[in-house]
Parts: sequence; C-alpha cells; structure tokens
Amino acid sequence: MKTIASWIAFLLPVALLVAAAPKAEKCPISGKPINKEAFLEINGKKVYFCCKGCPKAYKGKQFLNLAAKKEAGKCPLSGNNAKDAFNVIKSTAKLLNFCCGNCPKGYARKNKFEFKDDGPKKCPISGGDAKDEAGTSLIVNGRKLYFCCKNCPKAYLKKLGLDANQKPTPCPISGNPGKKDKAFVLVESETVNFCCGNCRKKYISANFKDGLFAPGKKEEAKKGKKRLKI
Repeated sequence: MKTIASWIAFLLPVALLVAAAPKAEKCPISGKPINKEAFLEINGKKVYFCCKGCPKAYKGKQFLNLAAKKEAGKCPLSGNNAKDAFNVIKSTAKLLNFCCGNCPKGYARKNKFEFKDDGPKKCPISGGDAKDEAGTSLIVNGRKLYFCCKNCPKAYLKKLGLDANQKPTPCPISGNPGKKDKAFVLVESETVNFCCGNCRKKYISANFKDGLFAPGKKEEAKKGKKRLKI
C-alpha cells in the first residue's frame, strides 16, 4: 500500500510536466488554435493564424494602410526589379500622447483614418475575455483594443518595442504637454519587396531583431528624412 509520501513522489513529476507545458498558441484575430500554414512574417518573425483569411484582417486592424496594394518596385539591396514572391513586412511603432480628448480626432482626420470601437472581446495577449475597465485598453491606429487586465496593455506595448512608462511626448496637434491617459499607439508599416531570396535574407539579418525593426546603418541614415509610405 502506497503512503502519502510515495503518492506525492509519484504525482509531483507529472504536475511539474503539466505546469511546464507551453501554452497553445492562439490566433490573434479569432482566438482559435493556430495553423502553421497561415502566417505573416513581420520584422523577420512569423505571426501565425488559424486560417488564411485572418492575415488580411490582421493587416487591416494592426497596421496603418498596410492592406493597400502597391507595386513591387526595386529591390533595396541590388536595385534590380523586385518580385512580390520575395517580401517582408517592416513595421515600426511609436507612442503618442495628446493633451485632450479632441486632439486624437483631429490627428485621425489629418492622417485619414477613423476611430473604431468594437467593444471588449478577446484579449490580444492572453486570449481571455477582455474587460472595459480603467487601464485595460489602448488606442492603436484609431482602433480601441481591450485587454483582460492592466498588465496586458504593457505587454502589448513591449511586443511593439515601446515602454509604457516612457515620459509623455508633446501633443502632435497642439504642441501642449501630452498626458499619459491620452496615449495613442501609431503603427506604420510597409511591404518591402526584393529581387531574390538572398537579398531578402540579408535584409532581415541586418534590420530585424527579436521581431522588432532594428535598422542597419543605411536604414538609420534615412531615418527622419521621409515618412515610410505604403
């Protein structure tokens, strides 16, 4: 007959294995289990979805105008004609702070996008039920995203390479001091096309790190000279 101690010794490794098992990855659009055949490569890192329809929805929700079609153009490394088959999504984010509730609307009109609020559904970080409470939401490209708790918005910003504790920036409309509770996340993205797989690989190696845009010297030199165009 087994003693309590022997049962603990038997069950403990099983409990540890269950606790250590990685969480099943969920589609950021539907919350369903992912399908490895459906993905987008963003800043050199794959984001997986449940089906091939969700990447299109993700582009429309997550990125500013990325869903718009553009010509392949020239390869940024070789200068040769680029091909749609060899591309990567380059995405950068910044945290804006406004001085009042009216300025975000003015900013949206100026940059030609609308404010949308679909209400709390699934938390994009945990996959749990989102809440409409103080500190559990963010405005991203005019769309209000809801989270399950106050920690998840910070985790979401971290994934974009942003610090939730950074000092508020001046309001981009009035120039007055911005407020933390009037934060707005702007995610600008573009599809970069290449002439071949080798150029694409070199560009990814030089400009992306841990799923974030970490520009090489040539990209850094361009920074601030012109806005990324879709």
